[in-house]
Amino acid sequence: MGEFAIEVNDLTKTYKLYENNKRRIIEGLFPNAKPQYKEFNALKNVSFKIKKGEIVGIIGKNGSGKSTLLKIITGVLNSTEGSVVVDGRISALLELGAGFNPEYTGIENIYLNGTLNKISREEMSKRIEDIAAFADIGDFIHQPVKNYSSGMFVRLAFAVAVYSDPDILIVDEALAVGDAAFQAKCMARMNQIMKSGATVLFVTHDMNTVKRLCQRCIYLENGTKIMEGPAEELADIYLKRIRASMNEEHLKIDEADMKPVGNNSVENDSVIEITEEKEIENKEFMEKTKMFKEGNGDVEFIDLKLLDENRNQTLSFSFEQKMTMKVRAKVHVDGVFGVAYHIRDDKNTELLGSSTLRETGQLFQGKAGEVYDIEITTPLPLIEGNYNITLVASRPVIENRTALFLAYIENAAVFSVEENTKMKLWDKFYIKNEVCVKKLC
Repeated sequence: MGEFAIEVNDLTKTYKLYENNKRRIIEGLFPNAKPQYKEFNALKNVSFKIKKGEIVGIIGKNGSGKSTLLKIITGVLNSTEGSVVVDGRISALLELGAGFNPEYTGIENIYLNGTLNKISREEMSKRIEDIAAFADIGDFIHQPVKNYSSGMFVRLAFAVAVYSDPDILIVDEALAVGDAAFQAKCMARMNQIMKSGATVLFVTHDMNTVKRLCQRCIYLENGTKIMEGPAEELADIYLKRIRASMNEEHLKIDEADMKPVGNNSVENDSVIEITEEKEIENKEFMEKTKMFKEGNGDVEFIDLKLLDENRNQTLSFSFEQKMTMKVRAKVHVDGVFGVAYHIRDDKNTELLGSSTLRETGQLFQGKAGEVYDIEITTPLPLIEGNYNITLVASRPVIENRTALFLAYIENAAVFSVEENTKMKLWDKFYIKNEVCVKKLC
């Protein structure tokens, strides 16, 4: 047995693209004529290795070659050049239900799938009960699948796939199936498979899922592997590029089409008159955060201080203590904007956040040269640990949907929450609940 579950070597997949059927016919009749097609490389010289037991994410925008790569690894497609070596039984959640015979009953398709995966009928018989319980489609499991609703079909297909005891599990956005309860059940089963030591290759656009589940990532762009490394690091790079791409699109929208939300007026005492620039800007903060800066630069964050309930500056807080973020923002270009924050854990999963627009219903009507001090206070109902703050200044483009990033800083500040010694917390954060107890007898 080797060290690697999957080895991909110089993989290339090239498609022939014809303008119309006439050109296909010409090429068929005159094979020595000038090529009638254009070549498109869905994948180009992609190489990587995945160790047994690893959980690896494949990330990239739509059209980057992710699904093509998975189909070649699973044998659904053949490569044009290069090779793939797989050591172990694969279960792939790509096109759920591929290989099902619509005339067969659910039970018969379970056995058929077992045959395709080289699992004996006797072994599949032992799994029937678990598969049926997971799919939860009742007596329909004894009916031809052509009579199933799309939801019933997906539930059975997923159940069959995750109960094949794979050495290698390949998932392509397949967790977005069924209702919320079924998705939760799917995720729980996925976690069981991962804990069993199976190798998992995971494709999703949800970077929080990538950070939570994956150890390593492979980043594809236009069919080429551009990066490979730790999941958290590459997920953040991917998100940064997506934000930059979104901003480019939003900048194309004419200023007149940007409809500000709410009342844009601000009180006069929110504006600081600049006398000496060096007294206004925190050079240490600006130097520390310059590598994390994004946005179009219309607004710039020039200071951030974290204050406790006594207005003392600190980076350590107790459970449920109130923290005030004193943000200083400088306007470089006239326009409306709002300020928001996100608190993330050490996996960069967003836990808490809000904005001046959400809390006040107002945007600031900024003018070039103005400086704003903005204080946002939030309680910290968080489990003990380290957290970081992302600051955002933005202008709404489509109300409640999307915005133009004027300034964006990840890791603007890092702080810690101390352990709650009165009562141990097991979840990431806690919000007070109401409890009602009645003694019946």
